[in-house]
Amino acid sequence: MKIAICPLCYFIPILLFVIYSQAYAQVPANGQKKQEAWTSEKKQFEKSFKLWQVLKDYHQGNYSYTKKWSSWTGLGHTTIIIVSKNRVTERKFESIGAPHPDGRPVDKNRWTERGDFIGSSSNKQAHPAKTLDQLYADAKELLAKPVPPFHKGVLRFNEQGLLLSCFIQDKRITDDAPVTGVNITSITLGNQKSPHPQDSLPTFKEWMADGKKLPEGMMFIGGSPWFNESTGQKRTAEEVYEMVYGKKQKTQPNPPNHPQLKPSKRKPFPKHWGDPPKRQTRDFRQLPGGYGMGSGTLARWIQENLDRDKKKQIFLPK
Repeated sequence: MKIAICPLCYFIPILLFVIYSQAYAQVPANGQKKQEAWTSEKKQFEKSFKLWQVLKDYHQGNYSYTKKWSSWTGLGHTTIIIVSKNRVTERKFESIGAPHPDGRPVDKNRWTERGDFIGSSSNKQAHPAKTLDQLYADAKELLAKPVPPFHKGVLRFNEQGLLLSCFIQDKRITDDAPVTGVNITSITLGNQKSPHPQDSLPTFKEWMADGKKLPEGMMFIGGSPWFNESTGQKRTAEEVYEMVYGKKQKTQPNPPNHPQLKPSKRKPFPKHWGDPPKRQTRDFRQLPGGYGMGSGTLARWIQENLDRDKKKQIFLPK
């Protein structure tokens, strides 16, 4: 007695083998995923780098940045890098140990490096004494490489758009996973020893470009100048600036006899243009018509008036 075998019985095992082989071939022999490339992050980085070039020139290479780190166990440390005229002039470090079970004060370590001693400490916890230009260069080098398997790439900026983080991190480590690349906490622009001397208060545009920062140590009723408790409304940037600097400007002491460098003044706008817009964006760029630096809102307002004046000249009778 002969048993009839379906012709498909010959092809099904072969088909299953081909499907399994193709699926298996998509995963490397070591089980790792394919490397991922940085995509849209590169455009964001280039935009941030161009902004940094403008702000660096505006503040004449004077700024500082802070790197903070803390662990779930209570350990932590902070590094502050101070840069003057595009050179690192000071590095401060402070570490705090974990709490003692017997209630003793936590262990602290604090030191400051200046001049030729910057970078001399063997403490590997302190952030390297690098300028922001060097951190941007490190980030650019990292963005040129793919993200390794089982890692994630992180790119982060502050409110102004300046680079804070560009690093890769192993996703297989859950707690206190180390990072490779750039990772700082905050950036402060301007001369750190005397950001705004009393005889040279920041203008409204300078204050806006610097992130609308409030003077250190200044206290307000209610905790914040941005909210008016009497009306229940938020205050505008112009109102907050008037609260912080307006009265001081009216009661300035007489200037000293010795000569002082005065900030350059923008040439006045034509009277027929009217007043410039009060509400402006926080970006900072070159203004048309030789009016210096300012926001995009101000730039558009100037260009519209220039174009309007040009059209009027064309139609004037000769």
